[in-house]
Amino acid sequence: MELIRQDTDYALRALIHLARVRDEQDVSAIRLAKAQEIPLSFCHKILRKLVAAGLVASRTGRSGGFRLARRPAAIRLLDVFTTIQGPPAVTHCMLQVDPCPRRRNCPASRKWQGLQDSILSFLKTTTLADIAESGAA
Repeated sequence: MELIRQDTDYALRALIHLARVRDEQDVSAIRLAKAQEIPLSFCHKILRKLVAAGLVASRTGRSGGFRLARRPAAIRLLDVFTTIQGPPAVTHCMLQVDPCPRRRNCPASRKWQGLQDSILSFLKTTTLADIAESGAA
């Protein structure tokens, strides 16, 4: 079971790269893909999602490219996770969209809820700055 899908891993790698070069010029998708070993077509797809979510800004033209739209400390992992994968849920019954009718009497529900709360807390309180400043990518 993967909690973090490949596309979310790529998005985090791209964002870390942009956080580390934020004072330089915009980064092209080609340079970003090459530096982070992300397939170029996948990199374009991820960057489109990040731009649409307001996490990354893009500029066209000869000197265009991509850069963070916010400070790294203002980008929570939850923002990235939700943008790429959707809302995190340990099980389907943890999504509040269509809760399981057995949830109230389910013996596992409390344990799953504890895990769900821990994951959400981590994703809400950990920022891109926390990761980008923690060492080599």
